[in-house]
Amino acid sequence: MHSGKRKPAIHISVPFVCGLILFLLFDRTGLGGQMVLAALAHEIGHLLVMVILGEQPQSIVFGSFGIRMERKPGTRLAYQKEIWIFAAGPAVNLLTALLFFSHPSVCRVHLLLGLFNLLPVSVLDGGQILRCILQQKMEMARADFWRKVASLCCGTALILLAFAVFWVSGYNASLLSTSVYLMWLLLAGNDEV
Repeated sequence: MHSGKRKPAIHISVPFVCGLILFLLFDRTGLGGQMVLAALAHEIGHLLVMVILGEQPQSIVFGSFGIRMERKPGTRLAYQKEIWIFAAGPAVNLLTALLFFSHPSVCRVHLLLGLFNLLPVSVLDGGQILRCILQQKMEMARADFWRKVASLCCGTALILLAFAVFWVSGYNASLLSTSVYLMWLLLAGNDEV
């Protein structure tokens, strides 16, 4: 018997595979594998909550700048469902950090990834949660304006912090390159990574 629901298509791009290989080859922290597993756990959290809420992505794309789940064009969910889905990824990371508290490197990777994704920057989970909350409380144009203001303020603060980390750490450019990329997406008007 056919249920009518199709499994999501999975697309893995060559830039994703090349980027992953280069990241793991040139990782000097020794945490590259843990970072990849933390990112995978994060995305599985989103996917599990989608399935629990009766939603299914049309496709899962392993693209140049990470993993994203795409819905059918024009598909909108109730704001509460969207909030649960966006919060699930960071929640998995924060729960894992708590469970592995006695393993500092695992705890730190998951804690940083979870907290970073909760920042109110529109391309991150925190920014999407903020969008849902604002759109529930005010008309769309006003909600989008305040979301952009919050995103730009947080993005600017993140770049300043990244410059400080870059300077103090002896030129570790990870946070700086990530923040510049996020700010570029914001200024270009993209709401997705």
